[in-house]
Amino acid sequence: MSFIERLLGAKPTISARDVDPDALSVLHRLQSHGFTAYLVGGGVRDLLLGRTPKDFDVATDARPNQIKKLFRNAYVIGRRFRLVLIRFGEKQIETATFRRDPEADDDAAAADRPAGHELYQESDNAFGTPEEDALRRDFTANALFWDPATGEIIDYTGGLKDLRRKVLRCIGDPDVRFREDPVRMLRAVRLGSRLGFTIHSASLAAIRRYGSEIAAASKPRLFEEILRLFTFAKSREAFGRLHETGLMRELLPAVADYVERTGGAKSPLWAYLSALDAVAPDLDTEHRESPRYVQENALRLATLLAPLLRERLRASGASAAEVAERLVGGVVVAPYMTQGWRVPRALCYDLERILVSLADYPKRPLRWRRTSFSRPWFFTALTLWGIAADAERDRASEPALALWRAQFAEWAAGPHPPRRGTYVPTDPDKAGTRGFPGDVPEDRDSLFPGDRLRGRRSAAPAPATSIN
Repeated sequence: MSFIERLLGAKPTISARDVDPDALSVLHRLQSHGFTAYLVGGGVRDLLLGRTPKDFDVATDARPNQIKKLFRNAYVIGRRFRLVLIRFGEKQIETATFRRDPEADDDAAAADRPAGHELYQESDNAFGTPEEDALRRDFTANALFWDPATGEIIDYTGGLKDLRRKVLRCIGDPDVRFREDPVRMLRAVRLGSRLGFTIHSASLAAIRRYGSEIAAASKPRLFEEILRLFTFAKSREAFGRLHETGLMRELLPAVADYVERTGGAKSPLWAYLSALDAVAPDLDTEHRESPRYVQENALRLATLLAPLLRERLRASGASAAEVAERLVGGVVVAPYMTQGWRVPRALCYDLERILVSLADYPKRPLRWRRTSFSRPWFFTALTLWGIAADAERDRASEPALALWRAQFAEWAAGPHPPRRGTYVPTDPDKAGTRGFPGDVPEDRDSLFPGDRLRGRRSAAPAPATSIN
């Protein structure tokens, strides 16, 4: 049955054959022990839209400790709300107990919030019924449940109707829901862009009205959500909506100023993001030992900052290294630094060198290639050069760019020392003893404790004046 038939038919349904077998096994075991258990959220939404879900989440009336007793491969995590990760090899099925919105007495921190942020929720640890769980979710399209026992789609919020209309609608009063958790505004922009949905007029008006309250949200969460705007090759659409809603002004004021200064809808930034979207599906962002591994977060941020770098280099007599350092510090680091977290130093280190290379590479002779090609950030920089050339329609740089690519391909195919270091997870609970994540060059392209490269000696960063 096609997704159109599922949506327009009298009884939309999902075939169990389209559901991950491990998620099905979790659902069946919970139901066989007398618990209510449903497939929930984005997995249900994507299956009804004919898309492949990136993950499958389960909601149940079983409490975390009860779930853990049923699955030897289960781990209870979380502080705001305890949930269970059930692991199957490298995959995990997130399993949560039905929740409800906390009432005033549930949130002991309410009295300590700054004036104007009384609705902001820091507690999310109240169990509830399936209907209460649906009503506490962010958007109607994400509040659909699937019961594997009956094949029924359970819809408490009108999500099926909104899926048919391709509308992203906030559950409840958007004026209240966006102030409870301002990150929902960013999620609306991201999901609307990814799915090609229109944000409902009331929700859009609330985003524009309360966009300034996004400052109440956790800085690390905001930074992570900004990076998620680049996903699914939809960065042009997502950042366009971010600008239209006014959220870009709140989160990335320097970028918003650049867009408005350079023509708004005709700003060069949009061409850069479109060029990134065009190459994103073909990039290797998984195999860190590969010469063609692309540092995904570094490339995303470099693409966002590249047109600003070009402009500032033309307007000042400072070196590319000085401009890149100020740009990364002012746009990426300072706005999101907190007492306990900052953007990883190694990510910033590589990001600066990638930006510097954009200004320097046409002038650099190829005799330096052997020292350049082995740099962990080099292929990411080479990728950015192509993005910049496409965005700027720079035909004059094509011969030099083709030569660099050919020389790199020859080097990558030949014998050369493999990149040392193995990507391994570490225990987040012990990460505090190391200080901040990303304090050493091994911890590249990582946002939070737990992602780390081991096996390479730390070296003091050298000043970046060229790509070699």
